[in-house]
Amino acid sequence: MNRIQAVLVFILSLFFLNTGYSQGVIVDDFSVKSLPGWIWGGVEMKYSHQEDNKENGFADLFTNNEISSKGYIGKILLKKSYLFTAGNFVNVMLKGVNNDVSVKINLLYDVDNNSSFNSEQDIMLSSQPVSMNFEGWKEIKIKLDQENFEVVSKFNDSIEVTEENVYGIQLDFEAGKNYKKSKFESGIALISEIPNKEALTSDFSNSSKESYFNASNYPNPFNPLTTISYNLPQSTYVTISVYDRLGRQVQILVDQNQDSGQHSVDFNASEYPSGIYFYRIKTSEKTEVRKMLLTK
Repeated sequence: MNRIQAVLVFILSLFFLNTGYSQGVIVDDFSVKSLPGWIWGGVEMKYSHQEDNKENGFADLFTNNEISSKGYIGKILLKKSYLFTAGNFVNVMLKGVNNDVSVKINLLYDVDNNSSFNSEQDIMLSSQPVSMNFEGWKEIKIKLDQENFEVVSKFNDSIEVTEENVYGIQLDFEAGKNYKKSKFESGIALISEIPNKEALTSDFSNSSKESYFNASNYPNPFNPLTTISYNLPQSTYVTISVYDRLGRQVQILVDQNQDSGQHSVDFNASEYPSGIYFYRIKTSEKTEVRKMLLTK
């Protein structure tokens, strides 16, 4: 490792130590010398270090030619099967360019299962453009939901595609109208998924665990009516709300004081699309989330 590379490693070490950096679930941390699974076009990609360094691995991104304003720069693609959970955050660590450049983070889904991505047949979830007009390294963290990702498809598809593993993660770089003509130079240090502590999907496992309220819904799967049964150990104020898989509240079923003992309430989903839903039982003593499946 030469002097310049050693300095870069040291600077990145300080960065990670001093920013309260949270990696989440790592998809790629650039901890090896090669770039397995990576494909690039327009933008060149090169591993930066001469030796493994798991904490500070990164790859240089650059163009050999100068880039003009209002033009597509290029893309990088990691072909790797991975399940991103809707409601969590897709996180990428990028080096700023101090110029008018934006990046889109795209999740590619091979829905026809032919081991390739075809825009005519498959689905892409594309983020809103994020500015890279900053200095140094920065986390670009985008919540995986319908507000932040657009469904790009020739068919009537939805973000429910996140039930499947991605075929790959693609980053597209574009120069804006105020781009000062120059070579594009950046870097990427990490791709990860950061759990959303407020996302109900993080409580998936609760459905298989013992229920404090002895809660269950029947039938499950259901269409369109299911009955939620639960037991209150003591008299208390209770709220029961239903959420879709993106954490959006769709209905409040109970919001009142109730006596101890066995209770039940119906959920009619005739106005809602098929998919995974959650019901949350909340009292001053305990909050519990359970999963149910609507199939039409």
